Amino acid sequence: YITLSTQSGAMMTIASVCGFAPQVAISLFSGVWADRYNRKLLIIGADAMVASATFVLALFFLSGHDDLWMVFLVSAIRSVGSGIQTPAVNAVLPQIVPPDKLIRIGGINGSLQSVMFILSPAAAGMLLSIASLESTFFIDVSTAAVAIVIMVCLKIPLHEKAKLRQKGGYFDDL
Repeated sequence: YITLSTQSGAMMTIASVCGFAPQVAISLFSGVWADRYNRKLLIIGADAMVASATFVLALFFLSGHDDLWMVFLVSAIRSVGSGIQTPAVNAVLPQIVPPDKLIRIGGINGSLQSVMFILSPAAAGMLLSIASLESTFFIDVSTAAVAIVIMVCLKIPLHEKAKLRQKGGYFDDL
């Protein structure tokens, strides 16, 4: 959308920074969160945050407010969500996969993530050629809602660290 609407390399650079910098920054903390807190809730919360931001953006676009800064903001929010979700998903796999299948499933998961990284932009581009941007946003929100429902239905035991009262956190000395 940004490429088509602006044809500006500078705008694409801003979009790229908004899409990746927050994920890098939040990943400094999110791995620790995945080790200390309820991973299932982290995944659901990240998906819900991303879906909500995308839904609000779709509503703004439908109402005629299509400023680029909103796209950049939602891209940054999505990046934060991805930075929280990725370590939580990677940490939850050993909890739900039998130990003898963990290497195989981990490899499949990594391969699927790589394929999705490549195919998602292509699929979105194809979808934009046949549907409106708002429809694309709503499809994204719908798939996130499905993921949230699946996560709610999955039985994932709380890991040992999450059962303990946490000490030594970032804000304990305040």
